[in-house]
Amino acid sequence: MTPPYTRQEGDEVYLVCYRMAAGIRDSAQATLQRLLTTCGEFVEKYQQLTVRDPELTYKLETGLRVVSYLFPGRLGASQGVFELAYCVSNLFSLLNDYIVCKKCPAASNMTKLTRGHQRLLWCLAILETIEVVFEVFMEQLMSEPGKYGAVILVQCIKACLRLVHVFLLKGGIVKTPAVSGVDRSKAQPLCTTTQVDSDFTDEGKPVAWKGTRTGKVIRSIHADSSISYSQLQNYVTQSGASSRDGRPGSPQRPTTLNSSQTVAEVLYIARPLVHVVSMFVFKQTSWKPWLIALIMDLVSLQCHGTLSKFNAPERAEVLRRRSILLVYLLRSPFYDEYTKDILMRFLKYLSATIPLAHYIIDPLVAYLPVWQHIYSYNWMT
Repeated sequence: MTPPYTRQEGDEVYLVCYRMAAGIRDSAQATLQRLLTTCGEFVEKYQQLTVRDPELTYKLETGLRVVSYLFPGRLGASQGVFELAYCVSNLFSLLNDYIVCKKCPAASNMTKLTRGHQRLLWCLAILETIEVVFEVFMEQLMSEPGKYGAVILVQCIKACLRLVHVFLLKGGIVKTPAVSGVDRSKAQPLCTTTQVDSDFTDEGKPVAWKGTRTGKVIRSIHADSSISYSQLQNYVTQSGASSRDGRPGSPQRPTTLNSSQTVAEVLYIARPLVHVVSMFVFKQTSWKPWLIALIMDLVSLQCHGTLSKFNAPERAEVLRRRSILLVYLLRSPFYDEYTKDILMRFLKYLSATIPLAHYIIDPLVAYLPVWQHIYSYNWMT
């Protein structure tokens, strides 16, 4: 039988195939490189747009959030889709905050923290954002065991990160959300104006100081006279000028916790896990988990004492914890026994008596059981 190709022809065919394969490989590499370059340029342009036009990003975030609010609770099995849309909108907002903090650190209140501490807070913020949708999807996939497995896993990770924040990093009281206070409106002027090259003169003296009573920015006698007043204002906004008596400006360092305040934070951090465990021990319909969590919250707030020792963000967090005690009215079994009937009658009365109110109240009544099932649990606050 005669072979289809001679040896010389076979070598030529092999060479042609090899060249074709090499050409396809080179073309694929070039296409991938162009794609990566295009993606890099897009990311850079988007970062610049986020800093330059914060209003546009706010509108995009609002649009995504509105989508998650459309007729919630009416599609039953599609509840996970709504929670996913809401999670995506929050992650998008968190991404924009991260871009602003990266491009212009002065727009955040984390400039006094180490880089490792900042990364821990960003990890906590991401975890707080995805925990609800993770719990909902695990419940749909594996029913109650999947739900509580997800809850315990997430709360254990959060507790570990928060304990590191309190004990190792000395970060003061735990704030919720973990990342807050990002003022995007400051990013554009701060990142585009001319900045002072250094916060201090060659002799180590501060360039400016801020009056504690009037709040006016005063040029230091050691500063270069060529520095304009607008540059001094920019310096104060970015780094926080020292006051005349040496006290630091904004952002402020975390308050050092005493023993009583440390106990308060440990109770606050441990409360979600204690609540989940007590639900398994005493059953979900028992009053004991509800009472244990409430007592832990009350003792934690009592251990903090007065708010005069805290800085402004920490005072706001303690006040938030006090106000969130009202959510206990919406937590089972108190909600099932007392709040539910009163609240439903009140909402139905408003829907029947106020013109056009039913367009708002009826969807609210339909979504309330879903919200109570997902968000009113102790580990969500």
